[in-house]
Amino acid sequence: MSDKPNTVMEAIDGIQRSFTEFKKVEQDRQAAEAAGNIARMKELQETLEKINEQMSVQQKNKEILERRLATQQERLEIVEAVSTRPGKTAADKIHGEHKDLFFRWLRSKGEDQGAVAEYKNLVQKSREVKDVSLTDAAGGFAVPEEISRAVDNLVLKQSFIVENVNNVQAGTSDYKELISVNETSYAWATESGSRSSQTEPTLRQRTPTWGELYTVLRASNWSLEDIFFNVESWLTDNASEAFANGLSQSVYNGNGSGQLTGIFNSAPVTTDDGSPLRSAEVIEYIPISSPSSPYTSSGITAKTLIDLVYAAKPQYAANGKFAMNRVTQAHVRKLTDSTGQFLWQPSLQAGQPDLLLGYPVFTWENLGNPTTPNAFPVVFGDFRRAYTLVTRSAMSILRDPITAYGFTQFYLARRFGGILTNNDAIKAAKVSVS
Repeated sequence: MSDKPNTVMEAIDGIQRSFTEFKKVEQDRQAAEAAGNIARMKELQETLEKINEQMSVQQKNKEILERRLATQQERLEIVEAVSTRPGKTAADKIHGEHKDLFFRWLRSKGEDQGAVAEYKNLVQKSREVKDVSLTDAAGGFAVPEEISRAVDNLVLKQSFIVENVNNVQAGTSDYKELISVNETSYAWATESGSRSSQTEPTLRQRTPTWGELYTVLRASNWSLEDIFFNVESWLTDNASEAFANGLSQSVYNGNGSGQLTGIFNSAPVTTDDGSPLRSAEVIEYIPISSPSSPYTSSGITAKTLIDLVYAAKPQYAANGKFAMNRVTQAHVRKLTDSTGQFLWQPSLQAGQPDLLLGYPVFTWENLGNPTTPNAFPVVFGDFRRAYTLVTRSAMSILRDPITAYGFTQFYLARRFGGILTNNDAIKAAKVSVS
């Protein structure tokens, strides 16, 4: 793809053209293989790989454009909501003053002690106003609610795994969830018939592990002094990217020590959802074989994907989604059913995901590749019921004017907790060692 698309529709048109070409080349390759024309098959395979790479780029560009459009729409809605508001409340005024003081302090490289003093007075004032809670952050500022919310929203748009798990706001680190680990029994009765007590479900308590996720943002002193430098976009864009990457990695395999406990922190096993119960930290995996030929889809077959779907109980498959990285997506796009129909259907509508076997697909780059022994390249299930990510406390920021001459660094931090809550809700495919 020579030029990047300017609109989502242009990106969709590009994907559609590429997929049409992709299907034709793959059918020709299969025909060459059946005819024993190895040279032609290899030539078509190389063409296929180029189209596949192009489709991956097109898909990524579509996602970027959709995120950008969603962010612009969200900002527009905020502006319209403010403009149609009959008058500012006391809470609105405090939030607005907080934001002004925050960026005044930020542009001063954290040296404006007058802004710090005014902020402390504002904290005292906020305690007298309903629905306002400002934090007296020692040595710095609490990030304004509007900016913190903007960072959170951008994280959801940049990390699909964070977007798809259960997101919860909590005021303390005592948050817990009770999960039913077996189905509630039932019985029938006539109008006047007797009713017997039923077997109560087994409840399992899941408690997130906590840690402080932080990033250090660096800006040159000259840029902070430049009135045309968009400090707000600089902060929200860089912070959200760092937080999205950190949360995605920790949801994958965080070790629970000063961070989330990830889904793959405990090695998956082949034990199914029956009795005896698996440990609460362990999910089930479906084994797949290592690649037997460079012209196959590297061990992932239609059977693998179907087995994953049917390994999940119906209540979890109903809202099931596939997760995989882009390398795996490139392999899975080649898969067809017994009639030659492709299992993968690219999204040809703005805001809608690609479909695989009729289920949505999202990108999770932390997952393994389909050619790596013992990797987990595909996960399927109801991620919202499987994993809980808890956000606690306001975002805080501290300055560091010393480490790098000519620059000011800002330490931005927020506390998060996370745990696998229902280990029956998702299943993984594992590449076995040949």
